[in-house]
Amino acid sequence: MREWHYIVEGQQQGPVQETDLVTMLSNGQLPPQTMVWTQEMTDWAQANQIEGLIPTSSSPPPVPQAIRTPSPDTGPAFLHIPASRLIVMSILSCGLYEIYWIYKNWRYLKERDGMNIKPFWRGWFGIFYCHSLLKTMHEDRELAQVEQAQFSSGGLATGWILLVFVANAVGRAPGAIASIISFLIPSFLCFVPVQNYVNRVNASRNPNAAHTKWSAGHTVCLIFGIIIWGLTLMSIGVEDY
Repeated sequence: MREWHYIVEGQQQGPVQETDLVTMLSNGQLPPQTMVWTQEMTDWAQANQIEGLIPTSSSPPPVPQAIRTPSPDTGPAFLHIPASRLIVMSILSCGLYEIYWIYKNWRYLKERDGMNIKPFWRGWFGIFYCHSLLKTMHEDRELAQVEQAQFSSGGLATGWILLVFVANAVGRAPGAIASIISFLIPSFLCFVPVQNYVNRVNASRNPNAAHTKWSAGHTVCLIFGIIIWGLTLMSIGVEDY
């Protein structure tokens, strides 16, 4: 008899006998969407996609997607903000908001999947964790059940890192004008396709889902950005004088 492994709150469990796994699925101890694997499989799959694991019943088929009523308590996936907020806050914060964006999405994954990670440091050192974040979002099974991602995770992550390096190089040049140019280099545009994808999925899951509210992190990014912008603009007057 086959032995199975399964995932609960991001942690691998097992092996267990197939009869035990079927019992846990049938009595509700494990949800039908539980990810499972056995040696005959090349990758993990949901239990309800494998014939024989979940007993058949006379229940009616699922409601077609076109007429399905979204659950009002379905929480938004990842950082749910308008793309315009991402753009404006990135400019006003001199790029600090992009670090916050990476941090918040890693934090969502940590809380949802029980990952043993430090989201703050993954945001602060975003150039090292940007590729893995966008790849994880691109391949996320929860999002893919609603819409398959079409953006290039590797291309966008590489583009963001390159633009960040360019902005840093320009900012090191003498003069306040160089600093202003570095603030306006649009590295944030590499995150816009990802944000639009997340927003479309959230709108499909629950059209009434509100955007993430203004938080302390938003305020901190804005305050630091305004200070940096203010000092930079003041230095232009000093240089002219």
